[in-house]
Amino acid sequence: MTDLSHSDTHATISHSSGPSADLIDVIVVGGGLAGLVAAATAARSGRRVVVLDPHRLGGRARVDDRKGFRFNRGPRALYLGGAGRPILDSLGVDTRAGASPAVPQSQGRHQGELRLLPQGPGSLMRTPLLRPAEKVRVGLLLTKFPKLDTKALAGTSFGAFLAEQHLGPTAADLVRMLARVATYAAEPDAADAGAVVGNMQLALAEGVRYLDGGFQAIVDGLQAAAAKAGVEFRAVAATSVQPGGSAPPVVHTAQGPISAASVVLATGTPAAAANLLGAPILGAELLTAPVTAACLELGLRRSPRYPVVFGIGEPLYLSTHCPPAKLAPPGHAVVHVMRNHAADEPLEHHEQRAWLWAAAQQAGVTEDDVVEQRFLAEMVVTGGMPTAVGGGLPGRPAVSSPERPGILLAGDWVGAVGLLADAAVASGAVAGQHAAALAATMATT
Repeated sequence: MTDLSHSDTHATISHSSGPSADLIDVIVVGGGLAGLVAAATAARSGRRVVVLDPHRLGGRARVDDRKGFRFNRGPRALYLGGAGRPILDSLGVDTRAGASPAVPQSQGRHQGELRLLPQGPGSLMRTPLLRPAEKVRVGLLLTKFPKLDTKALAGTSFGAFLAEQHLGPTAADLVRMLARVATYAAEPDAADAGAVVGNMQLALAEGVRYLDGGFQAIVDGLQAAAAKAGVEFRAVAATSVQPGGSAPPVVHTAQGPISAASVVLATGTPAAAANLLGAPILGAELLTAPVTAACLELGLRRSPRYPVVFGIGEPLYLSTHCPPAKLAPPGHAVVHVMRNHAADEPLEHHEQRAWLWAAAQQAGVTEDDVVEQRFLAEMVVTGGMPTAVGGGLPGRPAVSSPERPGILLAGDWVGAVGLLADAAVASGAVAGQHAAALAATMATT
């Protein structure tokens, strides 16, 4: 990446359509998935794009290599039927290398004990988790899930939706577990039912893929696509952003101001974007607080006895990502053990780590198995979940808004499409398209 101190720090907008060495059409603040998609999309339209990020590109999607184990900064999975995959395909990002998780012997931990987790009609009938009548109710609900109209559910909380199903406590917790795994939210009841059910439909239909090399494969593919389109990367942090109006928007940095036809803020959370703008983001107050989790990443000599364990009535996620994906030296394994944080999570970091390690041991991991490990005490999962009171996905902050002229937003909390990485990629594509259009308009005025 090029440091801003070695380049022009105050580029201006040219109002002619001819080429200019100083012309910057689009500035993207943040080099995570949303920012890289926005940058590549705008640049492919022929615009000059500069990405500002003082850190290694990828944001929360970047992967770290620890003794040959590829740690994803928490569990990451690509939804095969989600909105992000076709956009990545269109940008030339190859997401085919990898595999779906092994689920036939998945376990559910209920009241401290492991039980066979229902994966279909056969395992649903065999599991001791539910009484016969509850098995029928859950089976009927899962059967109708693919046909549920998520748009009609917008504005209803997932908790209210679940209450309408008249399930017993354990059966309701089983469905909550499916919702939690599909959204990574510890408290799905508080989120909008349309958004939650939509992601559950994706998980239950085409499912997910664990990528070879982790999400770094997406980051590398996007960086290559952006670089091929002429995007410049500058290792510098933005300190504030001034919206446009009669003049173009300006990004202030420690090395000086930079102006452009438009600025895309892809900063990870609503608070980070608001801090740069010095003003609240319209609609952000209707989201939940940023969703966080504690995660213990384990590089092991062998796969655990139980490769998948999900908590029923407790926020436990344990999944072996390698195998099936290639994330470790041959014959070794990578396991993510995660505790989804509830609001005002009371546990101290050392207590959470101990809780996660105990869950790994129950799944069959021993101390002798561990080659490498990393503990993430408070990993940001998403910048905020859509709520029923906010109108669900359509009520999230929009990519563009009149109160911030020339400023576009992108991230997993932005726009009316998808959750998690799907939302980041989808909003990034829309932001890139809008940014290119703004630059084209400026060039002809």
